[in-house]
Amino acid sequence: MITVTTLGTASGKPTPERNVSCTAVFRDGEVILFDCGEGTQVQLTRSQLRAGAIGVICITHFHGDHINGLPGLLGTLQLNQRTAPLVLIGPVGIRRYLRTLGGLGVYGAHYPIDLVEVEAAGIVYEGPGYQIAADRLDHRVPCWGYRLSEPARPGRFDLAAAAALGVPPGPAYGELQRGNEVALEDGRVIQPEQVLGAARPGLSIAYCCDTRPCDGVIRLAAGADLLIHEGTYAPDDEKMAHQRGHSTMADAARAAVDAGARRLIVTHVSSKYVRTDVFERDVRKIFGATEIAKDFDVFELERVDAHG
Repeated sequence: MITVTTLGTASGKPTPERNVSCTAVFRDGEVILFDCGEGTQVQLTRSQLRAGAIGVICITHFHGDHINGLPGLLGTLQLNQRTAPLVLIGPVGIRRYLRTLGGLGVYGAHYPIDLVEVEAAGIVYEGPGYQIAADRLDHRVPCWGYRLSEPARPGRFDLAAAAALGVPPGPAYGELQRGNEVALEDGRVIQPEQVLGAARPGLSIAYCCDTRPCDGVIRLAAGADLLIHEGTYAPDDEKMAHQRGHSTMADAARAAVDAGARRLIVTHVSSKYVRTDVFERDVRKIFGATEIAKDFDVFELERVDAHG
């Protein structure tokens, strides 16, 4: 299972109810952060997540509500005596940003930081059992969206088929489950597809914040299990949203429809909206599987298990 925790769901500035942008994906013991707005480390202490589990931080752009929490978080990891490497992905300039922080003494990490400056759309990082791709968004400054994707996994192992073919229980089963052929003592070679069902797709999550409606969103979210998309403005406030390089909540819903995503989480909500329940009802008329996130909401994504 993968869980998604919306640590900050406000745009521009924090409110008493909402902190600024940060979304955490937890999978197989690792936390992957998307954006790191001011106060992220405080939000982490109030959540069920451990800062020490953060392996990757993806920054979309250099507006403060998406990056101002990074210096404090990096410093906290140092105070916690972190030794494991940290992967930091962001727009061109993230290397200079980090060097400046270090030069000013804002932080002095003794743990390795592997920097990835995103220069073009495509795969930007290969992690253990997943990859992260980036694509351009349409904002007032250079901005990147991200997609976390797991590879397809082998299908269910058919014990009856393996027995009928004379495959001996033990290591041969493991080899076939890993997709490798097995030679039997009688000279026959058993192929994995003879004992495995259809491949089980891995999970995929797209994160698009901040942006006007654009093709990059559709590419990142194509067929995704979950699209996390900004909805800074009310569904009917397109003019203001697009002038300022943002999307409405309805834009987010239309993107989910056009991309064929399965679920939608709307985040990055303007501080002028205290209640969003009415907006949520309206947006669900466009895309039913929509939720407008609040801080500390936790969303679960289940992988297809060995029997499904």
